[in-house]
Amino acid sequence: MTNEPPVLWSVLTTRTATIDTAAFKDARHRVREAVTRRWPSAQCATLIEFTTGRGTHSGGRRRPHWNDTWKGVPVEDGDHLRRVLAEAWCGRVDALPRGQHVQPIAEVGGLMRYLALHFQKESQAPPAGWRGHRFRTTRGYLAEPMAAARERARGALRFRRELRQAHADGLEGEEAVEVARDRLGDAVAVTWELVRSIELPDGELVYAPVGAITAQYGR
Repeated sequence: MTNEPPVLWSVLTTRTATIDTAAFKDARHRVREAVTRRWPSAQCATLIEFTTGRGTHSGGRRRPHWNDTWKGVPVEDGDHLRRVLAEAWCGRVDALPRGQHVQPIAEVGGLMRYLALHFQKESQAPPAGWRGHRFRTTRGYLAEPMAAARERARGALRFRRELRQAHADGLEGEEAVEVARDRLGDAVAVTWELVRSIELPDGELVYAPVGAITAQYGR
């Protein structure tokens, strides 16, 4: 998919209070199937959040909900998308159609800031004991594979750390940037390998990669 912005945002909710979001895996899969049957090029990015448990009728219990930002679904089809989502979702989980929402994304940057702030909110973070990825995308959502996007993000974080260190060392401007880049390049150039030392009958020590030893000797 081209690097187009999402145009619709949906929220799927449930009345079930649980941290076992894996229990909703099949229902989520059926939702995506229903959407792509109607809009074959549809792709989505998903952020999982939890209610705070402080609502009047919550009983102090927290419930998961799924924020999806959609590409490949025309913005004018928002009402239709809500009906498709509600039918596929509510038929499989404890949820009511009126609790499912779809709305146009008026300004992508504003929505991303909103979701990012929610991502950092402790009150809506997953409860203790929850396991899983809070953010996922379908395969064609990003203009590049997720692994590449994550590696690029990690590289950006490493560069910012090196730049902060350069500033802490008293460097400024282009000099700080150049030093940070040099340090980052040095770090990338260093590779590590786990090896095992083996003593030969004549007493000589040799070193071999652990993977090679495991493949040859099975240990």
